[in-house]
Amino acid sequence: MNGPAPVYLDYNATTPVDPAVVAAMGPYWTEQFFNPSSGYAEARAVREAVEAARTAVAALIGADPEGVVWTSGGTESDNWAIRGAWAYWSGRRTRVVISAIEHPAVAETAAALAAEGAEVVRLPVDATGVVRLDAAERLIDERTAVVSVMLANNEIGTIQPVAALARRARAVGAWVHTDAAQAVGKMPVDVDALGVDLLTVAGHKLYAPKGIGALYVRPGVPLGPWVRGGGQEGGRRSGTEPVPLIVGLGAAARLAQEWLAGPGPARQAALRDRLERRLLEAVEGARVFGREAPRLGNTLAWAAPGWTGAALLAACPGIRAGTGAACHGPAESPSATLEAMGVPREVARGLVRLSLGRSTSEDDVDRAAEALVLAVRRRT
Repeated sequence: MNGPAPVYLDYNATTPVDPAVVAAMGPYWTEQFFNPSSGYAEARAVREAVEAARTAVAALIGADPEGVVWTSGGTESDNWAIRGAWAYWSGRRTRVVISAIEHPAVAETAAALAAEGAEVVRLPVDATGVVRLDAAERLIDERTAVVSVMLANNEIGTIQPVAALARRARAVGAWVHTDAAQAVGKMPVDVDALGVDLLTVAGHKLYAPKGIGALYVRPGVPLGPWVRGGGQEGGRRSGTEPVPLIVGLGAAARLAQEWLAGPGPARQAALRDRLERRLLEAVEGARVFGREAPRLGNTLAWAAPGWTGAALLAACPGIRAGTGAACHGPAESPSATLEAMGVPREVARGLVRLSLGRSTSEDDVDRAAEALVLAVRRRT
């Protein structure tokens, strides 16, 4: 490839696997290949590695290790949490409450339950992209089986009032789930402070491999088994554990704790703000979404007037970014989050999501700003 490598600003879609994570996984593909359910010494050592990873993930989210159950990723965790709550309350509570800006893993699961008789209620968001608590007070009631609201929005980065929603849900006896896939590893997360019963972790959002995640289940919450078989994961999700992937997620969790405790988050937010300032100053009429609310320090959602997000990125081949959620429909579709915020459809189609990673540099954001500004100016 001639010239500099493209600037990668799509970390909310996926992260590279950290080299230290790759190194930690290495032995478990080859010499430490043993089944952790076997009884001999080598297998017991592998079981200890699985449990050490569980402890690391638990520490990252302020949880008891016994509450961490391995899954294949965020989508499975979301499905299990919502379907499991629905199954538990079957015939007694019929309402499933989600926000209007949920990831498809939550929204589509709720839609499927609607076909099975659930009353699905969507909490509206305000113009800043934050769930309206006044609506939650009205809509979360004794008919509610589960409330599922994401912790941080995947398109514009807004942080949702999950703790307040959980207090309302607990007051009426409902379960509370939060999809924390975008939040874990980017901001401090504590299951007790949030007050949630169930929380989703996705490995590939925090420098672990794809294909591994976790569902936190608060001890004592009677969530039924998801996969039956040999009784692994305390009988909750059977199947031989993917040990290398689990070890990788554990290593990534330790790295995330170190990063969160250091200067990394503040540096990342400063770089995001630098990119935001340059774009707003140089592009007349540009809009940034969610900036009036608390948001992830790595996420910038903006639009240039007269452009669709897909067209603008096509005009900037040196940038790797997204036009909203990586898991939502065609690139030319309007952002579902922005539409829920009341943003006009033609503006919502202009969303460009620029999401920074731990290795993003000042040079990266400056190159991205220059390319985007030049593309806009070439057409004006």
